Amino acid sequence: MDSFNEAAERKGTACIKWDFQETDYGRSGLLPFSIADADYRTYQPVIDALKERLDSGVIGYTDLNEEYFSAVKGWCGRRHGWEIESSWIVPVGGIVPAISTAIEVLTEPGAGVIVQPPVYDPFYSVIEANGRKVLKNDLKRTEDGYKMDLEGLEALAKEGASMLVLCSPHNPVCRVWTYEELAALADICTRYGLIVVSDEIHWDLILGERPHVTMGCFPALYERLIVCTSCSKTFNLAGLETSNLIIPGETLRGKYQSYLYARYLFVPNTLGLEAVKAAYKDGDAWVDAECAFLKENAAVVRDYLAEYLPKVKLAEPEGTYLLWLDMTAYGLTSDELIERIAAAGAGLNNGIHYGEHYDGFVRMNVACPRQQLLAGLDCIRKAMKGAEA
Repeated sequence: MDSFNEAAERKGTACIKWDFQETDYGRSGLLPFSIADADYRTYQPVIDALKERLDSGVIGYTDLNEEYFSAVKGWCGRRHGWEIESSWIVPVGGIVPAISTAIEVLTEPGAGVIVQPPVYDPFYSVIEANGRKVLKNDLKRTEDGYKMDLEGLEALAKEGASMLVLCSPHNPVCRVWTYEELAALADICTRYGLIVVSDEIHWDLILGERPHVTMGCFPALYERLIVCTSCSKTFNLAGLETSNLIIPGETLRGKYQSYLYARYLFVPNTLGLEAVKAAYKDGDAWVDAECAFLKENAAVVRDYLAEYLPKVKLAEPEGTYLLWLDMTAYGLTSDELIERIAAAGAGLNNGIHYGEHYDGFVRMNVACPRQQLLAGLDCIRKAMKGAEA
């Protein structure tokens, strides 16, 4: 795990979270725990594969070959127990643009699209930008953590919703949904004919004992299912804009691909394809080590909060590297919390961006070397010194 404790130098590289802090915080020089990428180096064979391709001297037009499909299929089978066919794989750029395209192509203007707040904020914006209606089915906050409101989901489905955009594992509440929860969700969506777009971009980043269950485990949904996957979070490759949709249903896949073909949006960039092949070929041990490191980082946060900031409630970190902190006991808004923490030297995400009922919450990215994480926690401690509810 030593490699994950070695910081990559990101300042001065046009890095969003390191070099453009004035936009979000009105100041610079902060330790960033915001944008969802990592501050350690990626898997070395990916770097080697990119260098080899660059050394060829030509970055020309490139298409998908069997090596690419085999790499994606192998990863799905080995890591997630899902045996897929090559024809189901639809390479795209980023996941958010892909979800936006699904909304545009597969629903009608004015259609209702369900999300489960608190949830990744671009879900709201792409639904609204496409002229569809955001239908909010908030997660339930219980003594045992966040749960899906399945009764609320069925009510919205019964009222005529067209699509559900699922976040699994869930960002920002760190849930890895159980098989039983997802089976109940799949049953509702099947009975009412909802299209399910399952954003599983964090599917490899599991911190607890429960394994991730892909929506691909529910064949009854296949005619209405898109599973969104990517190397970007797992291997820290977001800048290559290379992702894979898995679309088992032929009719649904045909509609989606027709839209892409009409706009000449055929495949992602050449270097992205090389990165995917190198990552998925034999990156298993590296990802296992990464998850172990992230699990330890989450434990560091849990222990630090218990000792120094007991008013802060941490959602149990089951998956992703994005921790969800309930700081409502301080009686401050998320804006005030973010400002105080920034003034103390760290940049976190504003909880209210993820749902209107989550003022007083913040999100913290812990995919960073341990020394950086501890320094950030010290900033939060400093910021909250003397703050009372």
